[in-house]
Amino acid sequence: MSSPATVELDSIQTENRNPRTTTIDKVSTEELCRILHEEDCRVPAAITPCLPAIAGAIDALTERVRKGGRIFYVGAGTSGRLGVLDASEIPPTYSSSPNQFIALIAGGDYALRNAKEGAEDDRSAAKTDLEAFNFKPGVDSLIGIASSGRTPYVLGGLEYARLIGCTTVGVVCVQPSAVAAEGNADYLVSAVTGPESVTGSTRMKAGTATKLVLNMISTGIMIKLGKTYGNLMVDLKATNIKLRQRARNILRAIGGQSCNHSDEELDAVLAASRGSTKLAAVVIVLGVTVAEAELRLARNNGVLAQVFAEDKVASATATDNDTGIVLCVDAGGTSCKATIISEDGAVGTGIGGPCNVTSIGLDACLSAISGAIQQAVDSCPATKGRRFSSIAFAAAWVGIAGYDPPAAQPSINSGLSKLLNLKVGAGLDVTTDIDLLPVASASEEHVESVIVLVAGTGSVGMSFRRENGRFVRTGRAGGWGYMLGDDGSGYGIGREALRLALRASEVCRMRKDARAPAQPVPQLAAAIFDHFRAQFPEAKPEDLLSTVMVPDLAPQQPGDAVMDRASRIAGVAKTVLAMAGANEDADRIIAAGADSLAEVAALLVSSQGIEPSKASLVLAGGLMQDEGYRRRVVGSVEKAGYRFQHIQAVNQPAMNGARFLSESINNKLQ
Repeated sequence: MSSPATVELDSIQTENRNPRTTTIDKVSTEELCRILHEEDCRVPAAITPCLPAIAGAIDALTERVRKGGRIFYVGAGTSGRLGVLDASEIPPTYSSSPNQFIALIAGGDYALRNAKEGAEDDRSAAKTDLEAFNFKPGVDSLIGIASSGRTPYVLGGLEYARLIGCTTVGVVCVQPSAVAAEGNADYLVSAVTGPESVTGSTRMKAGTATKLVLNMISTGIMIKLGKTYGNLMVDLKATNIKLRQRARNILRAIGGQSCNHSDEELDAVLAASRGSTKLAAVVIVLGVTVAEAELRLARNNGVLAQVFAEDKVASATATDNDTGIVLCVDAGGTSCKATIISEDGAVGTGIGGPCNVTSIGLDACLSAISGAIQQAVDSCPATKGRRFSSIAFAAAWVGIAGYDPPAAQPSINSGLSKLLNLKVGAGLDVTTDIDLLPVASASEEHVESVIVLVAGTGSVGMSFRRENGRFVRTGRAGGWGYMLGDDGSGYGIGREALRLALRASEVCRMRKDARAPAQPVPQLAAAIFDHFRAQFPEAKPEDLLSTVMVPDLAPQQPGDAVMDRASRIAGVAKTVLAMAGANEDADRIIAAGADSLAEVAALLVSSQGIEPSKASLVLAGGLMQDEGYRRRVVGSVEKAGYRFQHIQAVNQPAMNGARFLSESINNKLQ
């Protein structure tokens, strides 16, 4: 294969003399303009045969961008500058990341404003430039732009990208071309514009064609990614006065009768949607929360038209037969679990992320709840294939962590009411997650009161009294948090075990510093060292404290590092429980934890005047799922002189709550 440098210019259409413009230096200015204009009018026709190749490139590149890939442009001179222009205009137009479209020009940024013609002849320079950006073959793509079809810098870039497995596109204005001959372009766009008005000046017709092609490719990708709704720029970020007004206009155009908001009201919705016009459109048109709108957009790859189409299908699927469908959500601090039960007894369950509203915020909480509910709907034979927003729930109960503070309740109630299309007190109950637990004793007819002991990462005790078929909370004990209490919890047990291990760690360190012989490490301490070494392979026994206290690398919310550290300490409880019955230190720590929980139960019984023979003891939380620990707790309670009529471990509060609601609905219908 001959070098592109040896290609005769006479064989390149853009270098030929144009017979229609040979007298342009002798005609009047108006005639000059007419001639140039007529030549420019030939450009669109040159692109028409290229539309299939352009369409193929758009589809291929869209899929890669959707997976997080980047698109690189490489070019020299006018071609390079056009690539830079196209790439630089995408972020402000479509709110895309500035690192999503990247343009490289032969000779670097200096060549943008200054001629650096020799730079285009360095074939290896494009590879060097691309490697600096950690070019990724699995997802990244390359558009090589060369009006002449032979620029060495572009040919080298296409060769390198194709060699490592990237998707490649060539944009040229001649045929045949060196780009075609080398075969390194998966999609070749050859817009043959013919001789230039001024011979060889490819900034003219070839440049115009190149800009049209690049505009078509990048705009097509943005449209396919859902950056428009019809021809409206819905991914606009309202960041200044002009853009805020444009966003209002777009919302009114999309919303129609649904959008009778004032400018101030629209601005408030946009602010809640973090300036995203697309997100605000979903909130306004479908009447959902920001969290639910985000879920719907994510589910539909960010395409607004698909979100609206999905809602229409769901609405068309909705029936008048939803009267018996109930929902219960256990929105706990560790995870969110949802259960639905249909009138004929079909069950669906779903799970989402942590939901303590005080630590993660209401939007994140609602998002986790939405995801869990949709999973439950999808897994239930009676509702599979529907959106939960289309279901008219007969009753719903959401027990949510962090609901206790009165100041937080109005916003939580409002968010859940919009999410489920139910009013609080009229089909929707909202309580703390712990208030779900006594329902486990609802079928015990002779039970008048319930004591609930929760031991997970933290611990707390609560008392309830049965009133009119419901359990009303009457008292609370413990639950002071990891800094002051949580005795008997995973954190409390882990903390006590770590104290023992830290003493052993100090001995290791001091004897090592003194170069004294090592001494045997207590069995429980050794197990704890192994526990942390599994998470942090480089950890040493003498460095145990710093290993335990290391914060998370990227906390997402205020306090996350502290809570993660608390969970890390609570995780030690599993090691302690695993050694129960075989290690005196473990038995002592576990017994102390069980006694602490028994004291909480005793306080609730005595302060509330509860008769244990007419009451249930409900044990819940992750730690209570360990049978050995449950027996220890019950033994401590009975040793304190309290024998309950009924003792029950609860591991599915949402299921219990849904069954309770379903039975209540059925009883009303009978």
